[in-house]
Amino acid sequence: MFPTPPPDKSVKAVDAHGDVYVISFPKCGRTWLRVLMAKAISAAHHIPMEACRNLDLTGFSDVSPAVPRIVFWHDDRVLWRTPGELSRDKDFYHDRKVVLILRDIRDTAVSCYFQQTRRQGRPYDAGLGAFLSEERGSVRTCLSFWNIWHARQHVPAGFLVTSYERLTADTAGELSRILGFCGLPPAGDQALRAAVDFAGFDSMRAMELSDALGTDRLRPAVPGDPDSYKTRRGVIGGFRDYLTGPQIDYVNDAVRRILAPAWHPAALAADTPLPQRP
Repeated sequence: MFPTPPPDKSVKAVDAHGDVYVISFPKCGRTWLRVLMAKAISAAHHIPMEACRNLDLTGFSDVSPAVPRIVFWHDDRVLWRTPGELSRDKDFYHDRKVVLILRDIRDTAVSCYFQQTRRQGRPYDAGLGAFLSEERGSVRTCLSFWNIWHARQHVPAGFLVTSYERLTADTAGELSRILGFCGLPPAGDQALRAAVDFAGFDSMRAMELSDALGTDRLRPAVPGDPDSYKTRRGVIGGFRDYLTGPQIDYVNDAVRRILAPAWHPAALAADTPLPQRP
């Protein structure tokens, strides 16, 4: 059974005063990008990381007006929606910039499954195969969410698509591209390298285990259970260790049926790995 969603009042309202909104379907690398951007801004602008409490990047703009107000959120509680329940209205963003993070849908689905099966309260209690075909908060919802943004990408003042795979292939280069889109001056090689080192998988896993940042945004749902970590595996194409051939075919077919063709390569990114930059 699919978990009962938390009541709307328990979900923090989005900051309506942002200059840039970084959005994604859950489990697409948003926390990783949040940590990368936080450290890069801190290093480049000489603002202590403590200004970014709870990994809320708007703390930097409160300290320095030169830093745009960057807001991270999932946009429309998408994990709890069916495709038909998703909002198509993106007028909120008409005078704001949007960064959309994509990820191979098969890796996304597996990660979402582990998140839902390890939730506190009433976790998802069916198998991975059943989860893939759920009408709410799974493959079809994710693809429909991406489709909506593909069709509405002209609405924001600026729109940038990135992906977990692009960030993995060239972390410093993609981070620099995103920061520039947000309106920040070039961070410089030293600040970018500091961010890449700080947000490396092993470093983030160590911070999660020690609760170094003191935030639920980098804290396991079930201490001692690696599959409940935000830093669960960090492997592109890791879905192959969990999905059967027919299950992979099911998701691939859903991509072909539902998603705009221009974004098929991003949705199936593990099939054509990008070259890694050193």
